[in-house]
Amino acid sequence: MNKPLLLELIIDIGNTSIAFALFKDNKVDLFIKMKTNLMLRYDEACRFFEENFNFNVNQVFISSVVPVLNGIFENVIFSFLKIKPLFISFDLDYDLTFDPYKSGKFLLGSDVFANLVAAIENYSLENALIVDLGTACTIFAVSRQDGILGGLINSGPLINFNSLLDNAYLLKKFSISTPCNLLERTTSESVNSGLFYQYKYLIEGVYRDIKKMYRKEFNLIITGGNANLLLPLIELEFIFNIHLTVEGIRILGNSIVF
Repeated sequence: MNKPLLLELIIDIGNTSIAFALFKDNKVDLFIKMKTNLMLRYDEACRFFEENFNFNVNQVFISSVVPVLNGIFENVIFSFLKIKPLFISFDLDYDLTFDPYKSGKFLLGSDVFANLVAAIENYSLENALIVDLGTACTIFAVSRQDGILGGLINSGPLINFNSLLDNAYLLKKFSISTPCNLLERTTSESVNSGLFYQYKYLIEGVYRDIKKMYRKEFNLIITGGNANLLLPLIELEFIFNIHLTVEGIRILGNSIVF
């Protein structure tokens, strides 16, 4: 039996999880994740591919912030799919509709870079503020006219939550959820409120300040695996796109100038 034809496999190797997206007809056809394991073995990665990717793939693009895993995936992909994957990076040459580094080049993680490119290219925006709530909370601004403006990086919600539990003797582990009130009356509910409202005020504060700073309107785009619980608290108009990073990786992979 012939395998169904899917053209592109996009892999985003992150600190907490690794996302795999199969694109068909310019859309995400399959999106799955595996937990990041720094000790991942070749045979384990092969087994994961055998169980999940019974497809023909023409291109594979990878973004990685965990370089120790790059060789494993490069070897597995070549063995399983007979393709040499392309790794995207902030410092390669790309043929895009705008110049990301018009205001000057600086060091960026490939996932952050992919988010910024996807915001401008996918949505045809002039100015955007992109929030990625994952292991880290990254908030970066980009402009079609001026390129990447810069940003800030904070620890993500789960990192903050686990750090507090590890360092507060009387706190016991509990499930986090979207808080019902700003001011709560129990310790666990107050921790939950503090956890999410700090990101609400951070995002909304940065958004309002950059509008004043640049005297421009910005579109707010939110992505990341830990974003869902925060979204009901945000009192600004925003676009939520869980696939923003893999879409950006795909755009960059197809835009590399050789």
